[in-house]
Amino acid sequence: MTVAGRDDLVRALGARVLLYRSSLDQEAVLAPQALVEVRELMRIVADPSTDAEAVQVIADLHLCRSVVLGADRGREDAAIAEALARYAGPERPPDAAAEASDQRLAFLYGQAGDRVAAAERSRDPGLLEQALHAARAAVDATPVNVGPLRASALALWGLALRLRYEREGEPRDLDAAVAALREAETAAGSRHPDRAGILSRLAVSLRERHERTGGLEDLLEGVRTARAAVEAGGAADRGGRLHNLGLALRLCHERTGDPADLEEAVAVHREAVALAPPGHRDHSLLQQGLANALQVRFERTSAAEDLQERIDALEAAAEAAGGAAGTATDDGGDGGADGQGAVDAGTRAGALVNLASALTRRYETTADDGDADRAEDLLRAASDALPDGHARHATIQYQLGLVRAARDRPGATASLRAAAHHPAAAPRLRLRAARAWGHVAMTAGRPEEAVTAHALAIAQLPALVPRHLHPADAEQALAETGLLAGDAAACALSAGDPARALGLLELGRGVLLGQGMKHGDELAELRVGAPQTADRLAWLRTRLDAADEDTSSDERHDLAAEWDRLLAEVRARQGFEDFMLPPHLDRLMPQGAEGPVVVVNVSRYRCDALAVTPEGLRVIPLPLLTLREVVHRTAGLLAALDGLQDSAGTDLMARLSAEDEVDGHLRWLWDAVTGPVLDALGITGPPETRPPRVWWIPTGPLSLLPLHAAGHHREAAGRTVLDRTASSSTPSLRVLARSRRRPAPSTSSFLVVAVPEAPAARRLPGAREEAAVLARMLPGADLLTGDGATRDAVVAALRDHAWLHFCGHATADPGTASGSRLLVHDHLDHPLTVAEISRLDLSGAELAYLSACHTARTGFTAMDEVLHLAGGLQIAGFRHVVGTLWSIDDTVSVRIAERVYAGLGAPRPVADRAAYAVREAVRDMRDRYPLTPSLWAAHVHAGP
Repeated sequence: MTVAGRDDLVRALGARVLLYRSSLDQEAVLAPQALVEVRELMRIVADPSTDAEAVQVIADLHLCRSVVLGADRGREDAAIAEALARYAGPERPPDAAAEASDQRLAFLYGQAGDRVAAAERSRDPGLLEQALHAARAAVDATPVNVGPLRASALALWGLALRLRYEREGEPRDLDAAVAALREAETAAGSRHPDRAGILSRLAVSLRERHERTGGLEDLLEGVRTARAAVEAGGAADRGGRLHNLGLALRLCHERTGDPADLEEAVAVHREAVALAPPGHRDHSLLQQGLANALQVRFERTSAAEDLQERIDALEAAAEAAGGAAGTATDDGGDGGADGQGAVDAGTRAGALVNLASALTRRYETTADDGDADRAEDLLRAASDALPDGHARHATIQYQLGLVRAARDRPGATASLRAAAHHPAAAPRLRLRAARAWGHVAMTAGRPEEAVTAHALAIAQLPALVPRHLHPADAEQALAETGLLAGDAAACALSAGDPARALGLLELGRGVLLGQGMKHGDELAELRVGAPQTADRLAWLRTRLDAADEDTSSDERHDLAAEWDRLLAEVRARQGFEDFMLPPHLDRLMPQGAEGPVVVVNVSRYRCDALAVTPEGLRVIPLPLLTLREVVHRTAGLLAALDGLQDSAGTDLMARLSAEDEVDGHLRWLWDAVTGPVLDALGITGPPETRPPRVWWIPTGPLSLLPLHAAGHHREAAGRTVLDRTASSSTPSLRVLARSRRRPAPSTSSFLVVAVPEAPAARRLPGAREEAAVLARMLPGADLLTGDGATRDAVVAALRDHAWLHFCGHATADPGTASGSRLLVHDHLDHPLTVAEISRLDLSGAELAYLSACHTARTGFTAMDEVLHLAGGLQIAGFRHVVGTLWSIDDTVSVRIAERVYAGLGAPRPVADRAAYAVREAVRDMRDRYPLTPSLWAAHVHAGP
C-alpha cells in the first residue's frame, strides 16, 4: 500500500472515532472492517515510534471499543490503548495539549479501570487508594465535551468512592459517589454503551445512602434509577439489575407501605432468580433477595406459601454459598451486577443466618422442633465459620437468642445479652437484642435484669436519628421503638425503682424533639463550652450509625471505644453529669412544686401513673388500664370522630350515636386513669375556690386520648377532670422545666393569622369572623389574612411577635406526624410543617392559640415523639400553646376563642392565666352542649 493508503486509513479510523464520539454509533467502532483497517495501518507503520498520529488514532479506536464492550469484554482493547499511549512519551513533561490528548486519556482510563477492578477483588486499603487516585486522574483529564468517555471515568470514580464508604464508613464518600454517578448519568446521555451499568451503580449508591440515613428521596430516586437500568440493559447481567430494583422496591414498601411496591419486588426477584440457575455466579445472591422480599410479604399477610417459598430460596442460597461466586450482605446482597467477588466466610455465614431466621419464624408458627433444632445447628455452623471478633457474630447471637427464647430454652438470655453488648454491632441490632433480652428477663420474673437491658436499648436511640436526617425519615427510623420507654419504666417499677422509671421515660420519649429537631439540644449546649468535643461526638455518632457488618471489627471497636471515652470526659464536666443519660430525680422533682405532674405510663407489662408532687414522687397503680384496652379505646374514639365528620349535617341519629360513643370513652378514661389519679392525689371534688393545676404526660397510644376532658359529664356530679382541676399537658418534664425558665417578654405584641380560604381546602367562614373578634379584643394586633398569609410572611412575623393566634385549617398526618402543617395561603408549594416550626428560634414568645383542627394530635408512627403543631411551637419558644386533638366546629371555635381571651384579660391578656381560661371556656361550652362532647373536648392547653 502507498503512503496515500496510510493517510486514507488514518482518516477512515479517525472518522469512525469521531462518529462514535459525536453520535455514540457503536457500529462505527465495533464493525469488523474497523479492525481490518487497524491491522492494515499497523502493517504499514512498522515502527510506532515514528508515526505518533497513526498510533493515536489506533489507540483512540481501541479505547472507544473498550468503552462500548465494558470492563470485562473490553479489557483487551483497553490494554492495547494503554500500551499504545506509552509511545506518546510518558517520560516527557506533559503539556496542556498532551494532557487532553486521546493517548493520554486512553492511558489514564485503562489504568483506572484496572486499578478499580483490583480494588474490588481485594480489601487491601492500599489498592483502594490507588484506584481512587487513578479514577480521579481520569476524571480530571477527560474534557466535559468528551461525554461518553467522561461518563465512564466518572462511573469508575463513583464505584471507587462507594467501595471506600463500604469499607471505612465515611458518609462523605457515599455522598461524593452519588454526585459522581449522577454526573455520569447526565454525561452518558441515552445512548452510552454502558448506560445500564452507570444507572445500576447509581441505584446501589442511592439505596445504601437510604439505608444509612433513611432518606425517602434517595429511595424514590433509587427505584427510578434501578428501573431505568433494567430497561437500558440487555440480557447480560439482567439478573443483577433486577435484583437491585427488587431491593429498592422492597425498601420503598417498608418505608411507605404501598403494597404495589412489594408485589413488584417479589415479581422482579423471581425473574432475577429464573435468570440465574444453580451454578450461576449470582445464584446465592439472587435467591436471598427473593427470600427477603417474601419475608416482608409473609409478615404482612401470614401466607404460609410465602414462608415456604422463602425457606426454599434460602436453602438454595445456602447450598450455593458453599462455592459459588458473588457477594452477599445481611440484606441478601450488595447490589449485584457491578461488584462481584469470591464468596468468603462472612457470605456463607450470612446465608446460614438468613435460613436459620426463616426456620425460626416457621417454628413460631408450627412449633415443629425440627425447624428449631436445625436453626440452632445452622447458627452454630455460621459462628464456627467466622473468625473471632467478626461483626456478624452479633447477628448470630441475636438470632440464636430469638430461637432459644421461642423454645423457652436455656441460653436465650446469654445470647441476647452478648449481641446487645457486642462492640461491633450496629446500633439498631444492639437495640433489638437488648429489648429482646429485657423481655425474656421480664417474663422470667427478673425485673432488675430487665431494667438493665431496656436501659441499654434506650441508650441506642440517639444513634438511630443522626442530626442530618430529615424529620420524616427520622420519625420512620424510630417507628419500631414504640413503647420502648414505657416498657423500660414498667420494668423499673416492678424492680421497685420509680426514680429510674421516671428517668428512663424522660430519656426514651421525645427523642426527635430532644436530639434531632429542637433548638438547643445537649450537643448544642456542650458546643458552647467544648466545641471540639461536641463536634467529635457528632462525627462519631454519624460513623457508628453509618457503619455496617462489613466494616472492619477493629474500626468499630475503635469508634465505640472513643465514643465511650468522650462520653466519660463530658460527664465529668460540671453541669453535664446527665449527658445522654436519664436525668437524676433531683433535677426533675422541682417541676411538681406548682402542682402535680402526672406521667401515665402504658406498657404490656403494667400500667401506672408516676406523679411528681411537692411532697415527692408517687406511684399510682392503674389496674383497669391495659395496653390492649388503650389501643381498643383509641381506635373507637377516632372512628367515632371520623363518623361525626362524615355524617355532618345529614344523619342526626348517626351523629347522636357517635356522640354517645365519645362520651363513653371519656367516662372510661375517668374510671381507668384520671379518677384514680386525682383521688390518690387528694383532689376529690370540685373546689370551692380556684382549682388546683395538674399537668398530664400521657405515653404511647394514650397520647391520642383527651385526659384533660375525661369524666362523667352528663351526670353533673363533679366526677370530671374539668370540674376538679385546671389541666395542662406537656411533652416531658424537661420541656416543662425549659418553658418555666424562659422569662416573660418585656412587651406584648399580637399577631393574628386568618386563612379562611386555603387552596384545596373547604372554606372556613368562621375564620374571618374569629379574626374580626380578635381584632376588637386585641387593639393594635397585626393581621395577616388571605393571600398575604404565606409561609414566609408568617415565619417572618412570628419573630417579631410574642403572641400568635392562627385561625384556619391544619392537617395532621398520622403516618408522618412531622409533616403535619398549618394551611397557610401557599401551603401547597411552601408548607409550614411541625419540622420547620420546631426549628425556629422564637425565644421570648409567649402564647400561641391554634384555632384549627388536629393541632395537638400526634401521629401513629412514633406516638412517644409528641410530634404535633402545638408541641412544635413549644419547642420553638412559645411558653403556652392552646391546640386541639381533633376537628372542631367552625362556629363553636369562635365562641371558645372569644371566651378564652376574655379569661386571659383582653385587651391586656396575661399568658399565665391560659390554663384557667381554657378550662372555663371549655366548661362553658360543655354546660351548653353536654350531649355533644366532640364540640368542646378537643381543646387543650400546653405549657407551664
